[in-house]
Amino acid sequence: MTGSRVRIAVADAPAAGEVRLVELDSHTIGLYRVGDRYYAVADRCPHRGAPLCSAGRVVRGITLEHGNPTRGAALGLLRCPWHKWDFDIATGRCLVQPRLRVRRYRVEHDGDDLIITLQHPAPEAAAASEPDRLALTP
Repeated sequence: MTGSRVRIAVADAPAAGEVRLVELDSHTIGLYRVGDRYYAVADRCPHRGAPLCSAGRVVRGITLEHGNPTRGAALGLLRCPWHKWDFDIATGRCLVQPRLRVRRYRVEHDGDDLIITLQHPAPEAAAASEPDRLALTP
């Protein structure tokens, strides 16, 4: 089964820490760059439906890798504007309620373009390899 797709030139993609909103089949999707990777997430907080990408913001946080805390701007945490809950952009997982996840979409490189596919969430295997993140932000 193939889903609806949108193609975006890498040159038009957001810089690190910024968002580019994309409309696809009446869905608003936020495209983010974290380091050298791109992530696409739904513009809807799974907690209460707040506009997560269009009104939320990327925040700094602390990641714990092998018990060692590291602070940085490239951690990819999205903060909901309504209740200030943080979501990991890479995994979609909410740091306050880990069972809640923001919907993610597959992002693929195709030459000088990025392709976002609507109906296929990103593989969960990537989530298993990501370190747990703890949102301690200014």
